[in-house]
Amino acid sequence: MEDFIIKEDRLSEKERRNLTILDAIRRGKEVSRAEISKLTDLNIVTVSNYINKYVKNKIVLETGLDISTGGRRPELLTLNRQYGYAIGLDLGAPHITPDSSIIAVMMDLSGRILSKEKIKKENESFEKLAEKAILITEELISKSGISRHDIKGIGVGMWGVMDRYRNMVRYPVEEEQIISYAGLLSRLENKFNAPVLVEHDAALAAFGERWSGLGAVTTAENLIFMCSDSSCGFIIKGDVYYGSTKSAGELNLNPPIKNAGEVDNCWGGYDHGCCLRSRGVDLGIPEKVKRRLAENEEEGALLLSTAGGKKENINIEIIREAAEKGVKIAKEELENAGKYLGVKIAFLINLFNPEVVVIGRGIETAGDIFFQSVRKTIRQWGYEESVKVVKVLSASLGEDAVAAGAAALIAKNIFIKS
Repeated sequence: MEDFIIKEDRLSEKERRNLTILDAIRRGKEVSRAEISKLTDLNIVTVSNYINKYVKNKIVLETGLDISTGGRRPELLTLNRQYGYAIGLDLGAPHITPDSSIIAVMMDLSGRILSKEKIKKENESFEKLAEKAILITEELISKSGISRHDIKGIGVGMWGVMDRYRNMVRYPVEEEQIISYAGLLSRLENKFNAPVLVEHDAALAAFGERWSGLGAVTTAENLIFMCSDSSCGFIIKGDVYYGSTKSAGELNLNPPIKNAGEVDNCWGGYDHGCCLRSRGVDLGIPEKVKRRLAENEEEGALLLSTAGGKKENINIEIIREAAEKGVKIAKEELENAGKYLGVKIAFLINLFNPEVVVIGRGIETAGDIFFQSVRKTIRQWGYEESVKVVKVLSASLGEDAVAAGAAALIAKNIFIKS
């Protein structure tokens, strides 16, 4: 089976040109050879030679003639969206919440999501998680109506500290364990007869936003995607940065073990002020609100009413809604969480000086009060030279960011190998 594991710094000149030219066509929708030459800084003869090959292989289609500005009318080119399809799988965030899901998407080569499946994620063994991943992939293919023969590959987004060369992942510090995903990889390949890539979820989310997202994220040369407060993905000079073992982007320290599994007090619970300690994908907001309600239920009567009178129903969306209605508990906890995350982001902005920071992994649904607090804190803690240019945005792809990035990485590698 074709190997899709490619390191950016090892691409041949031909592979780099394939990616550059085909991505220019993808982004341009309908473009001429002359326009591609300008976009890619490649001479027109070189572009034409590559285009002729793409047209022959049917990954690019000639769609007609453009309006002439003098001389021969230029032929317009577009990507053949039906050349093949990519599947992206998101195995879900590490911190299980009532909204945690496993998501699968089907994408064409242009970056358009054609279909999607979603199932609830439970606190379960990796073996059961693998079974669900295979099941949701089968359902996605069945409901999409796309032939398995047209599927060019499957990308999988996974949390944790990755070691891609050994097909291993280290789970979060609370559940310190190392798991091999080699079995899942081989099962997917054998079941669907397609190459499979497994990558860090944050890196894929960053790539997904740049490939299929909206607005400033699609053109940013330097971008950080925040998977809430647990990890982040980097786009540096237009490319995904993975690190030497594909484990770059973890935002938390690995606490030293003191005695028989006891860790340093700094890591004892989500309430500690250390910004290098993850509070979970929901930043611990629902749990803190529930505790405050237990101390003063009258203060949160409206919040409880919104949650149907049941504390267990309280989630980020309900807290946001209550905060917008003026519920003090909800507003204060969203602001506190914004301050906490804002300090973490300010540190990264000072360090990497990105054009865009995208916040996702579910916490982007926390709303304007939360984002105002994040941005205010960044201005307070970040250096003006970096802060004045950076845009802090919510994930334009929402919950689909990781799965979309996984599928987009397959599409990218199809371009490289064309």
